[in-house]
Amino acid sequence: MKRTIEIEDDLDERIADIREDMKNDFIDFLKDNKDIEEFDDYYQQQGGDNIHDIVDSSTPIYYSNIDSLYYLYGDEFEEAYKNAGFGNGNEENHKQVAIYTYLEEQAHDYLRELEELFEEYIDEGIDELIKQLEEE
Repeated sequence: MKRTIEIEDDLDERIADIREDMKNDFIDFLKDNKDIEEFDDYYQQQGGDNIHDIVDSSTPIYYSNIDSLYYLYGDEFEEAYKNAGFGNGNEENHKQVAIYTYLEEQAHDYLRELEELFEEYIDEGIDELIKQLEEE
C-alpha cells in the first residue's frame, strides 16, 4: 500500500511576514524620529525588543505546523539552535524553540539589511530612506 502525505510548507511566508513587519516598524520609527543619525538608536530604543515580539508571533504554536516544518527543515533549525548557544536540546518544546531560533536568525539578517540601507541613504535624509523602504 502506498500513501501520499501533503505537508504545508509556510516557512517562506513566515519569513516574508517577519521582514514586512520589521520594515513597517522601522518606517514608523523613522517617521516619528526624523532626527535619528545612528541606526543603533533605533535598535536600542525599539528594534531589539520588537524583533523578539515579531519572531515570537511568527513561530508556529500547533504541533501539526511545528512537525511539518521540522520535517522539511530540521537540519537548518538545529543549526540555528546550536548557533544560538542555549539549551541542551531536551526541552519539551525543542522543535518549536529550534524554529524560533531559525526565524530569529533570519530576522537579524534582515536587520543587517535595514542597517545597510540606513547607512546608504542617511546622507540623503530620512524622507529618502523612507521612500526607498516603501518601494521595496
